[in-house]
Amino acid sequence: MRSPVLVSLGRDAFRSFGIALLTVVLAAHATAADVDAGMVLGQTVTVSGQDFFQGFVAMWREKSISERTLIVVRERPSARTGSVISIEHRGRRLLQLSLPASRALLRGISEQAAETVWQRLTSDELDARLDPDRDLARDEL
Repeated sequence: MRSPVLVSLGRDAFRSFGIALLTVVLAAHATAADVDAGMVLGQTVTVSGQDFFQGFVAMWREKSISERTLIVVRERPSARTGSVISIEHRGRRLLQLSLPASRALLRGISEQAAETVWQRLTSDELDARLDPDRDLARDEL
């Protein structure tokens, strides 16, 4: 006996809907690592990129600023030059680096990247709090 949903939607439409739903669920699960109230979104493709992302998230969770920020980790793989990782916050690139060929070095690089991003974000946050007028640049005071 055929299911009424299959009959009313048609097999092709039901299959397309199922594939789209599965893609959304898997993409949301695989690319977002929840960091309390903040998030780290990973758009990595290669195994090295995934290793870097996991190391970055592990170190990022220890930072105090991680509960309130949204960080995007993007990977641009290339056959000639290797993978290029960029880490962004609010559309602004905080860090860009190339991944080495050796996966053994990725843990240290990802931890150092998390530290660098944390320092840049806290420095920017401090500058924003110390600078009361956003309309004026530092040199216009």
